[in-house]
Amino acid sequence: MGIISAVIPVIIIIVIFFFIVRVATVILKFTGMDERTARFQAISAFTGTGFTTQEAETILDDIIRRKTIVVLMVLGKVGIVSIIAGLFLSFGKDNIVADLGKAAILLAFIFILYKITTLKGFSIALNKFIEKRIVSGKIVKQKTLEELFNLPQGYGLAQLTITTKSKEEGLTLADAGFSNRDILVLSIERKDQLIAFPHAKDVIKKGDKLLCYGLIENIKLYA
Repeated sequence: MGIISAVIPVIIIIVIFFFIVRVATVILKFTGMDERTARFQAISAFTGTGFTTQEAETILDDIIRRKTIVVLMVLGKVGIVSIIAGLFLSFGKDNIVADLGKAAILLAFIFILYKITTLKGFSIALNKFIEKRIVSGKIVKQKTLEELFNLPQGYGLAQLTITTKSKEEGLTLADAGFSNRDILVLSIERKDQLIAFPHAKDVIKKGDKLLCYGLIENIKLYA
């Protein structure tokens, strides 16, 4: 019991900083990053690994990202000092056998924590819990679709539903003339089928729902 209690401070520190990195990952996701990139950048900032030039530019472009990364860098320095201090206080006071036992317990805990956090169900549940707390606490505002895409004025996303009255029914995307009006068809929803990034030769059918990006006034011409 004495061996376990000796490593508890280090274990607590590891758990706390694990949650800090996870929270930072979720905040970075709110700014429009995908989860893998957000997690990588959060870990890099916390450990002081650094980023490539391109990644650094994506951080500097957003104030929330900058603040998050700065906080991670500061806490990362504190974390390293805290863990070193915890290890110093936990080890070296007993004989070599006791110290090996402490090291084994600590490594086993880190391994178990890693395995738990890689479970898909646990990761999703934890992310949802953190997201709810961030939104309810108004820590950061989730970006709207327009902000994420940085859409210029007058441009946007709209969905067109093809009916029997639609002139586009039976035509290919190329023949329908979307590209001539600078409209990009991102996907076609057809019953239970979703055609992502359709080709110019894809034929438009009755009941199709076309997700379009472009000048809203031009998209309205097809409505």
